[in-house]
Parts: sequence; C-alpha cells; structure tokens
Amino acid sequence: MSTASQSQSSLFDAGGLIDDQQAAFARTRMQAMIERLKTASSPFWRDEAAVILDDGAFQRAMRLVPPDEAQSLWVEFDAQMERLYAIWAAARASPSEAASGP
Repeated sequence: MSTASQSQSSLFDAGGLIDDQQAAFARTRMQAMIERLKTASSPFWRDEAAVILDDGAFQRAMRLVPPDEAQSLWVEFDAQMERLYAIWAAARASPSEAASGP
C-alpha cells in the first residue's frame, strides 16, 4: 500500500525524474509541431478552438522534457504561432475592411 501511495505522490511531484521514453516521444512531437508551423505559409486552423488545442497540446508535452529544453522549444513554437496568428488575424480583418469601403 505504501508503494501505491509513493508512486501516486510522484505523479504530482514537480521535482520528479523525467521518464526518458516519454521525454523522447514529447520531444519528437513538439519538434514535429514546430516544423509544421515553420513550413506553413498560411494558417491551417479551422477556428480559434483549434489554435487553443495546438497551444495546449504543446504546453502539456513541455511537462515531459527538462525545463531548459521545454523553454527553448516553447520559444520556437510561440514565435511560429505568433507569425501564423498575425497572418490569420490580418486575413480575418481584411474582409470587414473591404465591406466597409466606398
């Protein structure tokens, strides 16, 4: 019974050891997400919920790699998300500007 309580408490231990296999999977997934964003010349999101889901998935994966690496990957991911979001926001603003024109 103490083993179960020890393993359960380690699930919530922020200073716990990082599982190498999970970290490798998370790292691969985050790098693929970054690469997908880098190669996109226009946003591929259907709606704002899709943006939130991508962001959340990346942040969850960050918990599985060492903090320094997670922060480095986040900087890349965030820059690409901001780039695409700016394109998306500009495209969404354009039709209303055109409709209100002369």
